[in-house]
Amino acid sequence: MRLEEFFAKLSRKEKIGMIIGVAFLSLAILDRLALSPISRRVQQINQDIKIKEKELSGDLRNIHQKEIIAGEYQQYLKYVRKGGSDEEEIARILAEIEELARSSNVYLVDIKPQGTHQIDYYKEYAVQLEAEGRMENLATFLYGINHSALLLRAEKISLSLKEKESSTVKGVVLVTKVLVP
Repeated sequence: MRLEEFFAKLSRKEKIGMIIGVAFLSLAILDRLALSPISRRVQQINQDIKIKEKELSGDLRNIHQKEIIAGEYQQYLKYVRKGGSDEEEIARILAEIEELARSSNVYLVDIKPQGTHQIDYYKEYAVQLEAEGRMENLATFLYGINHSALLLRAEKISLSLKEKESSTVKGVVLVTKVLVP
């Protein structure tokens, strides 16, 4: 039977129903085969664009702060980078300690470098010193050590009177410096 004969036998309501059914079926096939995949792909692309825009805004913020970051980096660079060998670094520490002792009127009786210790990602330099002076001068000296530009720290401190009834105090101090190579 031919399609024209089949269509001719249908009543007018059946023809309208058939046309509407074929139209809905065609729209459903068109939606499943073309529109839905295109819509999903557009949504995926829009999502990727939003992610890339957020990454780009973070990168742009970093670029705008480049000068600030470079300035901060230069400020702390002297604390991170080593200028020479371990012996040179210890000599620099000793020179700083001697200058601090001189400026705070403290007499250095003995200075003993304790060597270096490699700890994970940094090196620790240690110097043990024995100093004498008035209590306020020793306090100034220890303050100077702890606030030194070389980032020295007074780790262990032992204070005692040099003589009975004397204002001179004798101190043994372990001074350390941490350096990230």
